[in-house]
Amino acid sequence: MVGLFQEIAFSLMVNLPGRLYELGITESGIGLAYSMSALAALLLRPWFGRILDVVHRRTVLRIAGVGNIVAIAVLAVVDGSGAMLWAAFLLQRIVQVFLYTTALTYAADAVPVGLRTQGLALFGLSGLIPIAFANLIGDALLRVGGYPGVIAAAGVSSSIAWGLVWRLPALPVLGERPRRSFWAVAIQKNMLPLWWITLTFSMGMETVFTFIRTYIDTVGLSTMGTFFAVYGGMATLTRAFGGSRYDAVPHRPLVVVGVATQGIGLSLVAFADGVAMVLIGAFLMGTAHGAVFPVLSSEVVSRARTAERGSAVAMFTSLFDAALLIVAPLGGFLIDSAGYTRGFSTVAAILVAGAVVYVVWDRRLQATTRAAEPTAAHEVV
Repeated sequence: MVGLFQEIAFSLMVNLPGRLYELGITESGIGLAYSMSALAALLLRPWFGRILDVVHRRTVLRIAGVGNIVAIAVLAVVDGSGAMLWAAFLLQRIVQVFLYTTALTYAADAVPVGLRTQGLALFGLSGLIPIAFANLIGDALLRVGGYPGVIAAAGVSSSIAWGLVWRLPALPVLGERPRRSFWAVAIQKNMLPLWWITLTFSMGMETVFTFIRTYIDTVGLSTMGTFFAVYGGMATLTRAFGGSRYDAVPHRPLVVVGVATQGIGLSLVAFADGVAMVLIGAFLMGTAHGAVFPVLSSEVVSRARTAERGSAVAMFTSLFDAALLIVAPLGGFLIDSAGYTRGFSTVAAILVAGAVVYVVWDRRLQATTRAAEPTAAHEVV
């Protein structure tokens, strides 16, 4: 339930770019703001990963939750593009990342090893279900209270999540081996292909979450609620019915097909000339999201040392910040200069190319590892 209410708030905050645009900030300015927040989160990530390795996850959720509530409250009432807006924006973006990373690490701690992929897939439903329905509620709130009303609703949901955190059991910090630095985990050889494909996948996802609000307002095809009902609905169905089956199929081809499908879906949105193409694109991207994310997160947890799980998950989620740092200014510039078709299709091409690079890289690395250590495929290399 903590994850559910936390993700309802995050889903409603997808509307924030609409509020920034309403305050006179251009697409390029919005892209720059999101990329700067991603940079700040990235710079803090080594410190945060280390904290997660040694501090109870529940304690981090309590502290970061307060910051999230305060930041959203300010964003709901501020009416100018001054220092207060940008301070609250930066704080909210950083603590949102920290909250999600901590919740994912907590879930990885709680799920038995034999059910890891299935368990993480089910945990992810708490994030996907809000994507499906939160923006239908957001559309109604937008008509009644404008963007401030939508943001205020996100604040209420965050407050409920924070209250529920106090009922979580305090799981022990796991692991017996000496803990290496965050950067040692980041450059662990068998993790590198996972970092690459996660960055690729998250570039597509961050493009949608950053620019779909203004895309819909500009082109007039579909609505925010309908788009995310299809996207989140398919992601939820894929996750719910596929969770127990993900470990029955090889993970690598599943990820490659998923990321390529995400690129095709984004291409359809890029070239859409009607509502049907937009919603088919949402259908494909949601299906890809539902399948790819739990498999990648499970692979990261499996390849990491138990004692370094916090750092590994922090590195994993940092790639969504890195993706935002890349696609927010790139997408904003391309959209401002050449339109949504050029901006979205460029990212779609990157997704397909990134999937090809991953399958070649990871296959060769795993083959080399098996040849060197045939009985220890998951040892640190």
